[in-house]
Amino acid sequence: MILLPQRLYESPEVSIILRQGNTCILSKNLNEPALNREGYAANHVVSVILAGEQLIRTYDDQTIRVKEGEILFIPRGIYYISDLLPGEGPFSSILFYFDDRLVAQFLSESDLKEFNRSSVPSHLQFRLSAPIELFIHSLINIYDNHGIKNPQFLDLKMLEMLHLLNQMAGKQRFADFLFQLSLPKKRNIRSFMEKNFNKPLKIEDYAYLTGRSVSTFRRDFKHYFQLTPQKWLKERRLDMALAILQEREMPVSELAMEVGYEHVSHFIREFKKKIGMSPKQFQLEKYRDRF
Repeated sequence: MILLPQRLYESPEVSIILRQGNTCILSKNLNEPALNREGYAANHVVSVILAGEQLIRTYDDQTIRVKEGEILFIPRGIYYISDLLPGEGPFSSILFYFDDRLVAQFLSESDLKEFNRSSVPSHLQFRLSAPIELFIHSLINIYDNHGIKNPQFLDLKMLEMLHLLNQMAGKQRFADFLFQLSLPKKRNIRSFMEKNFNKPLKIEDYAYLTGRSVSTFRRDFKHYFQLTPQKWLKERRLDMALAILQEREMPVSELAMEVGYEHVSHFIREFKKKIGMSPKQFQLEKYRDRF
């Protein structure tokens, strides 16, 4: 899993145009398809597809297709699987990652004081306009091509981008969407956890993704499952690991990642406590039993 935008900074496919912390403008270019890339958006993101196509499948079974010359605006807290598909040439996109601070600043400058909290879409998607296309090319030419990396320009460029999108989307609709970003909706804990227990997330991440504070999440979780989140996650992940090993052989490092452990040593230790042997020993014993 990739935590976005943090894990993008070291990617050879990504060029940092401007960055301060995890607020950033990035350029991504790929010559080959990148399939089934799993990610968790830690910040709001506006993705501008300059060439190629992106296919996104979200954790609540929504599919979003973004073609060349289109813009996608999705909120933070989205867990998704993405395919990046080059067209006749390389895949190319510009990514704007920003937090609630910039959303609040933009709304404070807006002349709209009333917000409609109902019927707000899960994302915004629209065609690339001429003004935004010119804005994108100026970013690349001035800040990327000429190596101007001064973060003092970052907030100005982010707000400029939001104002340009505001003109495209319609002021009331855009303001409603931005206002809703800071109000994550509650999700059903049982169905969400059953779908996502094998993701390498912390309790704080699960709380946010289900629209709860950490304390409320723990209380609601115990009501539904009669266990603490930590104990339930450990049991479900280890049960999944055991089921996988019953069906096929798998390198221990891949198995740990498959069931939601970021650290292989931690996975091996927990597996051994539950089963009485390491994952490698279990596979060797199972292999011997076949002959």
